[in-house]
Amino acid sequence: MSTRIAALLLILFGSVTAAFTQNTSESKIVRVAAVTFERPRVAFTPSPAEIKSAEREIFDLINKKRAEAGLEALRWSDDLAVLAREHSDDMAEFKYFSHKGNDGTMVDDRADKLGISNWSGIGENIAFARGFDDASACAVDQWMKSPAHRQNLLDKRWKETGIGVAVLPDGTYYFTQVFLLRN
Repeated sequence: MSTRIAALLLILFGSVTAAFTQNTSESKIVRVAAVTFERPRVAFTPSPAEIKSAEREIFDLINKKRAEAGLEALRWSDDLAVLAREHSDDMAEFKYFSHKGNDGTMVDDRADKLGISNWSGIGENIAFARGFDDASACAVDQWMKSPAHRQNLLDKRWKETGIGVAVLPDGTYYFTQVFLLRN
């Protein structure tokens, strides 16, 4: 099955995974969700400044959605943005789409490796897109249409987030958003 057909099926049937991570003395649970969508488009390679702008655009769009739902805005976290960028870069470099990193790690493992350990809850949304004029807006729109992603975006327990975007020369975008509730 082609990637394009698989992406369309994912959108039509809403196939996503979800869980919530809470770090307690008894257990650790993780909430993750993924979505992919694409359409044909002429490729381009954005500059690093354009990529950072896309990350902030997603952040602003998400906080707008949270405000519309009567929720507190998320705070931007530079360390979570680094965590998110590293995962998006890894997916782009090795051309895969998964919450599980190329090295087998999940978001909580990657946070620990970066020294982000003072949390009681962590979550991750990922998206893959190709062929959209405004891929950032499309990512947020698709996340809002997916129950698991929407739950992450509108969870009142989250207080901060970081977003990482990677773009391949063929116009493929990889998005990672990490949510965190610190101790």
